[in-house]
Amino acid sequence: MKFDFILHWLWALVFSILALSGIAMAGAKYGWVMQYDIATADIVHRLAAVVYVLLTLIVIIYEMIRILRRDKTKKPWLVFGPSGYGLFTFITTLIFIITGAMIWLFMDSNHAATAFALWVHDKLTYLAVASVIWHIYMKTHALKWPKKKAQKER
Repeated sequence: MKFDFILHWLWALVFSILALSGIAMAGAKYGWVMQYDIATADIVHRLAAVVYVLLTLIVIIYEMIRILRRDKTKKPWLVFGPSGYGLFTFITTLIFIITGAMIWLFMDSNHAATAFALWVHDKLTYLAVASVIWHIYMKTHALKWPKKKAQKER
């Protein structure tokens, strides 16, 4: 298996865990996602966030190495890219990390910063989840079985 393929699916798994645990903490409307256990959702979210940041660093280092090596080969499973959905993913990831760190660090001290970060984090979550649904829809062609060419009858 290719390294970029593994990173892509690790990324997808961790993002899914973050989305589910985060939505479970968003309020009573979505608490059922984790059986209304907000404390467990918070722990799961924080642990997954640490893995998400580590994966982000790995992907950035991987991309920097590719740039330094002037590797121009097309990698269909890259998480980040210079344009399109890869760029969107990179920007939203940075915003998620910054606002998540603000929430984590300022929760007990700076309520204004925490409130702003929570608002941005919340709205970005819905945008990112919608974009993932779009991304999956656009990539469904990869899931179709290739059609066999009809053999010529003799």
